Amino acid sequence: MAHVMPDLFKIDVKGHSVTSARTEMVARHNLVATDEPPERGGTDLYASPLETMLSSFLGCTNVIANYCAGLLRMKVRDMQFDLTGHFDTRGVFGKAEIGTPFPVIELKVVLDTDASDEDIEKLRGLVAEKCPVSVILRRAGCDIQETWVRK
Repeated sequence: MAHVMPDLFKIDVKGHSVTSARTEMVARHNLVATDEPPERGGTDLYASPLETMLSSFLGCTNVIANYCAGLLRMKVRDMQFDLTGHFDTRGVFGKAEIGTPFPVIELKVVLDTDASDEDIEKLRGLVAEKCPVSVILRRAGCDIQETWVRK
């Protein structure tokens, strides 16, 4: 029997292939779907799996940044995000062995806050350490180039 660590939180997602380009999943009771644009055989009804992954990074950044702002006693009224993932397609198409499909991810976070630049930098560092999606991407070799600024 496998040893279960007490702090592990189990997340179950089930899914099925609707078409060769579209997948429907259920997380808890919520439908999650991905699709591809027509040029990749899809119908463009949903975000692609990679867009969904990058969207998860923004969603996780939001949740963890608000949590960490509370730890730091920072008042954050709003956050806006802008993200660009630079996707190296050579690995998918067999042109080269690559270390990570996203060698660079650019993230800009604009905060509506009265916090100082020093406190914003503390928040950025704490989020980088605590956001599970950020940790996964960094450990996969992604260079996350972050800019956190006050609105």
